[in-house]
Amino acid sequence: MASTRSSWFRRHLATRLCFTLCLSVVIMGNSLLAHPDLEEDGLLTHFVVGGHRIENGRVEDQTHSAKATLVGKPQPVTIGPAEGLVFNGKDEYLLIAENVAAAGKLLPKKEMTVSAWVNLKSIGQWGAIAGCLEDTGNYEKGWLLGYENGKFSFALASKGSDDGNGLMTYLTAKESIELGRWYHIAGSYDGQTMKLYVNGKLAGESKAQSGEILYEPKSAYVIGAYKDSNEFHGWEGAFQEVKVYSRVLPANDFAAVAKKNENLINWNPPNNTKLEFLVKPYLQHVTSTSIVVMCETSRPAITKVNFALRQPITLKAASETLSLIQEVPLKDLSPGSIYYYQVQCESPDGQSIQSEIYSFQTAFGADRPWAFGIVGDTQRNPVITAACADGLYALRPNFVIHCGDVVDNGFAKNQWIKDLFEPAHNLMAHTVVFPTIGNHEQNAHWYYDYFSLPKPEYYYTFTYGNAQFFMIDSNKPLDPGSEQYLWLEKELAKSKATWKFTCHHHPCFTSDSDDYGNLTTGAGERQPTYGDRNAQKLIPLYEKYGVDIAWNGHIHVYERTWPIYQMTINQKKGVRYITSGGGGGHLEQAAAQRAWFSLHFKRAYHYCYVTAFENTIQFKAYDTEGRLFDTFELTKDQPAPKP
Repeated sequence: MASTRSSWFRRHLATRLCFTLCLSVVIMGNSLLAHPDLEEDGLLTHFVVGGHRIENGRVEDQTHSAKATLVGKPQPVTIGPAEGLVFNGKDEYLLIAENVAAAGKLLPKKEMTVSAWVNLKSIGQWGAIAGCLEDTGNYEKGWLLGYENGKFSFALASKGSDDGNGLMTYLTAKESIELGRWYHIAGSYDGQTMKLYVNGKLAGESKAQSGEILYEPKSAYVIGAYKDSNEFHGWEGAFQEVKVYSRVLPANDFAAVAKKNENLINWNPPNNTKLEFLVKPYLQHVTSTSIVVMCETSRPAITKVNFALRQPITLKAASETLSLIQEVPLKDLSPGSIYYYQVQCESPDGQSIQSEIYSFQTAFGADRPWAFGIVGDTQRNPVITAACADGLYALRPNFVIHCGDVVDNGFAKNQWIKDLFEPAHNLMAHTVVFPTIGNHEQNAHWYYDYFSLPKPEYYYTFTYGNAQFFMIDSNKPLDPGSEQYLWLEKELAKSKATWKFTCHHHPCFTSDSDDYGNLTTGAGERQPTYGDRNAQKLIPLYEKYGVDIAWNGHIHVYERTWPIYQMTINQKKGVRYITSGGGGGHLEQAAAQRAWFSLHFKRAYHYCYVTAFENTIQFKAYDTEGRLFDTFELTKDQPAPKP
């Protein structure tokens, strides 16, 4: 979703320059009245919208015991029956204390309750309402009330469950969050039992923790951000109140709050959004007789695709249900043919939109020359992504393979729209992209929502011309006997293609300076592996079944190896491994000393291009200025060797 605030985030019309964050509210009719706390037992902090002034960038809570620093410029906004303080999800939050010592008595020691009224505009992988935590690898300390993968969660680590680095338990609600709605969320811990409540109902419970809460001394105490020593995930949405106690509130208190504020919980955000394309039409999964046309609209709609070999455009296909992300398959097409298409969308209230006219081409058979592009690690750099996409489109490939990390954070919807689809629109409206999933996608649902791929989608195979492509998820286990290993061996064994190409995100071979061991200074106990141990488990299959080229990303450089067979250079039997990770992620460095397998290394943003006909392929690599910096040709004098 775009980072600009949608229409339902209406700005508050009052002229006052003050606010307070609070958890105790009384809702009467359509008004929301904040009130100071009575003498509540164990109340540590209480922030509420609508009371205290901002003075020198700081705001005092209702108990007068805490002054939080306002980071950024969050705005008070009326959202239906309530007013909230809206954070942008990027760099805005409230800092209560820089560390545990500075927080002092504001943090609960053993028993605790944290509760809040919140409203979300968009969802990432993680988000925090309030917390003081460190969750880095196996180092887990503190607590957090927020969400994980689109569901509210409460996390906590205790001294009684400390394994030396801390051990955190996450309670996660079953129901997914609905954007734009108000929720009352609470988490409690009594020294033995953790509980999570959503709108007054118990949503999770655990007895995995015991004793006092275990804190990391350096952890910051914040509202509105998941913030530890190496991660920051902002909250894009509103807070009405946040309240923390040093005691456990009974369950009937949360039920009473929800009952009293039913009109807020039951309020539905108005759907007065203008119908428009959030993602303009793009192409997926082409074969010789079919293709998939996709798009996304700002509100649910029925989508029609009009298409033809030439104008007038008279053929039609349509989606069967109202949806935001539309997927329309076009079937019974002519092989190797150019079609023209136009997308029309209509919402139930009669709004309609129409795209411009684009074109696509169905797949060729093995008797025709064809071409494809390669790019990887576009991540979050729309300027470079646009340069790569435009450079590829200028070469007119029949399709493109993407080596993974299509965005930087797979759960951040706005990144898919702003960092991938917008800069790559011209390419993707005319050319199919076949992706592999990288680590930055984090297996998020957006990957599967936005791409239409052969089942099961996280790995798959497809053919084009006289080649077969095997797309693999190297985030998952690839050991002999694993699901993908067995599938890959079966598919390779029965393949009759002249050319066999694999693609997965992580490299089998790389001379990168630090991803797989410190090759710059030699520091650390980790022995250099010159590649990903998981991906390297596939090498015996590649060699056994005559894979020609294995493509990968992950390392943000270009690198081509010599043909490798049984860990030696073999010009006849060897597999070539090509890293193409220069689509936008920050560039990385080669090791100070040359690796034995490396033939060509270049630190540059780039894309690659392959043309194929019968037993010959030509390969070229270009930087984003269109300058050729590597090329080679392969010709097979006889069919690929059988195992």
